[in-house]
Amino acid sequence: MKVQIVAELAQGFEGCSEQARLLLRAAAAAGADAAKYQLVYADELATPDYKYYGLFRSLEMPDEVWAGLAAYAAEQKIELHLDIFGSRSLALAEKIGAKAVKLHGTDIANIALLDEVAQSAARRVFLGAGGAHLSEIEEAVSRLPGKNVVVLLGFQGYPTPTDTNQISRVRFLCDRFGASGERVEIGFADHAAPDSPLRYALAAAALGAGATVIEKHLTLGKAMMLEDHESALNPDEFKEFSQVIRECSVALGKVGSGNSFGMSDSEDSYRKMIRRHVVSAREIPAGTVLSPADLVLKRTAVETPITDLGDVYGKVSSRPLAPNQALVAGDVK
Repeated sequence: MKVQIVAELAQGFEGCSEQARLLLRAAAAAGADAAKYQLVYADELATPDYKYYGLFRSLEMPDEVWAGLAAYAAEQKIELHLDIFGSRSLALAEKIGAKAVKLHGTDIANIALLDEVAQSAARRVFLGAGGAHLSEIEEAVSRLPGKNVVVLLGFQGYPTPTDTNQISRVRFLCDRFGASGERVEIGFADHAAPDSPLRYALAAAALGAGATVIEKHLTLGKAMMLEDHESALNPDEFKEFSQVIRECSVALGKVGSGNSFGMSDSEDSYRKMIRRHVVSAREIPAGTVLSPADLVLKRTAVETPITDLGDVYGKVSSRPLAPNQALVAGDVK
């Protein structure tokens, strides 16, 4: 199973182009597959009388800065993802070639914006589904035909209480959209407190439930208290997080077809090594139809014994067998 790890940079750039570049570089160095910013234009988010309108204005950066970040992402070999909030941010995301756009949970029922995204060149669309109802998720997905959609569960609770994550929703939605094939994936935005022992475990739990995308906040330094730092990891912590989640993904593996599940050569060797030998439990005359009561499993010195009871049950002993005798191929027919 392959997992994509997205470093959520959000508004941590604080309107500063150099800070944005540092965050992007940190995300790449920390092992993220993608880095995501919020592409903020104040007028797409609020009216001028809103109390945080000035903050949103301070987060705006010139289009050429965003174009430069797209080029820098390519140089750092990391995907650039952008939260978009309206026509202007969507158009810029298209223009600079963002690998994915994300609609905030606020916009999951914003039909006009969903339809704009559906008509855009964006091939991959993240749907923030924290706080969303099932009917809203299904409607949003239906309005994005032909797009590769990631339904991203999880929400920022400053901090998010552990028992409110409801990670079982990941498996529910995997089953719900299973018929969609690879067009719809389920992801999890992890907002565990950075000093919690669950800061890696919750994402691993989501992975086990079927999530193929994990989003996690990254900051340049928690002590700096940059925007959106509350559930963020420092770069060195994020690097460890990436390594742990990738190892968990490797450990999950994929079940193969056939009776053996497609088990590895290592496990198959273990299976052969632990097999005890089929041994007669009592004196068995020739011509006996062998039953479970006739046989036990023990270690023996025989080099080519029968090891699977299923290969013997119901067969006939071809010669007399003494008690505690290891069976070999010629002993049954």
